[in-house]
This record gives sequence, structure tokens and C-alpha cells, in this order.
Amino acid sequence: MKHLLILAALCSLSMGLFAENPTTDNGRIAENDIQFDSTTVKPRYTFSDFFDALDLPTVLGVGITPNGIEGATFNSSMRLGWRHHKSYGTFAFISFDTHSNTYDSLCVAGTNVRTGEVWYYEIGMGVGYRIPLVKDIRAFYEKPWFNHWDFFVSIEPGVSIPYVKTVEPLDGTGEAYQLKDRFSAVPTLRFAAGVEWFIVHNFGVFAEAAYIQHLTPTIIEQAAIDHGRIKAPSGPIVLSIGLSLFFN
Repeated sequence: MKHLLILAALCSLSMGLFAENPTTDNGRIAENDIQFDSTTVKPRYTFSDFFDALDLPTVLGVGITPNGIEGATFNSSMRLGWRHHKSYGTFAFISFDTHSNTYDSLCVAGTNVRTGEVWYYEIGMGVGYRIPLVKDIRAFYEKPWFNHWDFFVSIEPGVSIPYVKTVEPLDGTGEAYQLKDRFSAVPTLRFAAGVEWFIVHNFGVFAEAAYIQHLTPTIIEQAAIDHGRIKAPSGPIVLSIGLSLFFN
């Protein structure tokens, strides 16, 4: 009997809390429905709030080079992002991407390999904005609710670090050889747009299209310019899908 009374009390309490949750006309909980009177002190923004706004997107994609001097590639990227709101508003992120491309019949500076592979390490820091995909966007911004779909755009300055391998004699006999890495770096500017779908409140999937502009020629592009195959540096187009994972 004692256990039944305790269970009944807990059920009554939970029903009362549920009934007090503010909702909009269509049953969605609105952020702005929670009102503060003049004596209420709003909580300060804490490190915990900042930590809860972080997400860890994991991105996989394919890249193509429109100028044709490099082969298609498979991209993998890790990001750490911060969002003002999950499904709308401003966001910022840092990213690390790695991929490789092939090149053919080029005299690349720093290597004696004419047909080979070039690896890229790319690091960037970007900002962007998410627009909720809702029927009445004005009503959404007046009383935001948790929305499952959004469209986003971003811009990301960064640096691309391509490196190639060169073949060098291991000793003076010329019978053994070793591979040495040759690194360089170029500034980049990345433009991206995509659509995101939240399956649940802390997990979503997204599709993204991006273009990366090399602000100065990479070692492969410089070799192609010297050969007259291209006139100026450009960059790859990358199509990706990814997962958005939140701490909270």
C-alpha cells in the first residue's frame, strides 16, 4: 500500500509538470513562451551552456577538380562546431580534412615523380547561418520551436597543405632508394551550402555542396600552369554527407 501511494504521488507530480510546459497552438514548445517578471534573475551564460552548444559533425564525401589536372578523390573530415541555436541562427566551426588526388605527366617542383599521388591536409575556421525550413518563418522567429529541417550556408578561410613524395638514393651505390615527403602550403577559401534534417533533438544528418578556391597555386597547379594546361589556380568541388552529434 505504501508503494502504491508513492507511485501515485510521483505520477501526479509528473502530470503537473507536463501540464505546465508552454506550447504553441500546434502543440510545439516555444522558447519564448517562458516569461520572466521584473524580479526574476535570468541565469548567466556559463561554460556548461557553451559546452551544450557544441556539435561534432563527421563528414564523408567525394571531390572532383573541374580543371581536370587531378583525379577524383574521397574526402573525410572532422569538425567541431558551436551553434547559437541548434536548427537556426549563426554557427562557427573548425575543421580538418584529408584526401589524396592523382596527377599525370607533370614536372612538379620538389619531386622527381612525374605521375603520382598528392595528399592534402586542410585546416580551416568558418562561420555560417542556418535558416529554418518552415511554412511561416515570421512566426518561427517570434516564438521559435524545435524544427527538424534547415538550410545553411557557410564561408571558411583556411590553409591547404599538399605534399608529394620524391625518390632519393638510399646510399651512393644507386641500388636502393627511399621516398621523401615534400610539403608546401597555400591559403584557401571554402564556400558551402546544404540541408540538415534532425532525426531527434541531438542527432541529425545533412548533405552539403562546397567549392574550395585556392588563393595561390598548389604545387600541382603551378606545374600545370608552367606546362600551359591551366591559366590560374582554382580548386575542387566537394559533395558530402555527414552526421551532426551533440553533447546535449
